Amino acid sequence: MFKTLALVGALMLVMQSVAAADQPLRERQHTDVDLSAVGASAVCGFPIRIHAVGDSNFTLFYDNQGNIIREIDTFPSWKITVYRPGTDIGYTTASPAVVTFHYTNGAAIGSSVTGTVTGLVQRIPGIDLDSGRLVFTGFVRGYDAAGVPLVTFTAQVSTTGPDLDAPQPVQRCAYFQ
Repeated sequence: MFKTLALVGALMLVMQSVAAADQPLRERQHTDVDLSAVGASAVCGFPIRIHAVGDSNFTLFYDNQGNIIREIDTFPSWKITVYRPGTDIGYTTASPAVVTFHYTNGAAIGSSVTGTVTGLVQRIPGIDLDSGRLVFTGFVRGYDAAGVPLVTFTAQVSTTGPDLDAPQPVQRCAYFQ
């Protein structure tokens, strides 16, 4: 019995030293923003706006040296309303999604990142659906006040699931025709 307890105690000490990475950084944010849908407005020839509202959760994970290695962002309650001002024409789509980032070089500015979006991006009623899994590559351009990397995506690597059949501004405009 004593040998078993000694072994368990020794394993616990070893495991503590192996799991010495920093605790994840968690940041929560609520967004409620209304902005111009510039692309759809240009395609349609009249103003189109987007109202986005919902909660976002950002979690950064670190290695044993304190470098950022991964980030998981969730958008459990996001809703996007696309509308034509001055009319009652518009649609609202749920946009629950998860975005996972894998960083190189501790997420230093200029380092590369791979991002994977999984979930529903948007459903344009009677027109199209954008959901599934989308993988991008890009780079770290800076950090927000909490230390979460700001990323610019530069290339799409792959996509699976339903995609829009035309560029997003074209499909959004098609709804209003």
